[in-house]
Amino acid sequence: MILLEVVLPLLVLMGLGFLLGRLRHTDPQPLSDVTLYILLPILLFTSLVHHLPSGMQAVQLFAWYFGLVFLLWLVIALIAYLAAWERATRSAVLLGLTGFNMASYGLPVALFALGEHSLSIVMILVVASNIHMATFGVYIAASGQQEKGRALASVFKMPLIHAIWLALLVHALDLTLPARLLSLAEMVGRAAPPLGMIVLGIQISAIPLRSSEGMAVLYGGAISKIFIVPVLGILFALSLGTEDLIRDTLLLGACLPTAINYLLLSVRFDVRPDLVGGILFLSTLISPFTIALVLWFID
Repeated sequence: MILLEVVLPLLVLMGLGFLLGRLRHTDPQPLSDVTLYILLPILLFTSLVHHLPSGMQAVQLFAWYFGLVFLLWLVIALIAYLAAWERATRSAVLLGLTGFNMASYGLPVALFALGEHSLSIVMILVVASNIHMATFGVYIAASGQQEKGRALASVFKMPLIHAIWLALLVHALDLTLPARLLSLAEMVGRAAPPLGMIVLGIQISAIPLRSSEGMAVLYGGAISKIFIVPVLGILFALSLGTEDLIRDTLLLGACLPTAINYLLLSVRFDVRPDLVGGILFLSTLISPFTIALVLWFID
């Protein structure tokens, strides 16, 4: 059921993008820019306007998400140092392993597996993942080709970070936005994930056959995302003392594949999009099996 309802539509969009890239040799950069500079900021803004997290539940979920990201960052930094990776490769692996597809994948999986009561929990994780993508994600991508100072400045040049403070301002001033305007913004923002999957297909169509070392990094990163990251995420969730629905949602969240937003960042900053796209593709393809294993466990 997960394969049909969640993964199959994603694979169809990727396949259409792949055909577009092979037959028309389409450049993914303009489409990536449209998504990053227009669609995703609008999607992030409307998401935060509707679902600004608060309370201890949000603290616990944010602690899990950013704690797991920090742990992965330390592990990857150590491996990158020992293996003498280039900065672009290190950034690409970080993007591939620390980004979770909480929205277009996580929401339907949670709804199907755990019911409607889990959606509010997943929405907080969606907010956490969007904040991570708009801040640390941009910094990681930019640092693959830029010095640390310029990489940090790139965070504030992207409209994603400004979408966050604008949404916070709306809540702080208790503003009521026109319903029709907000509805239009939501409709525009929802185009971001489908377009991102098409960009992924275009990017995959242009992946060259690299050296055995490059392929080793790709398959190592994909295996880590499919097996090692879920184990770390599950252990971390259990160590935080989470219970019942929150625990089950986090266990599923740890198994989610890489989000398309991180591929878009890698395209924008030219940090091994072939590597990020490969990890995204393989983790999306195989994640239903790890999710099924977790569902068997929590049942």
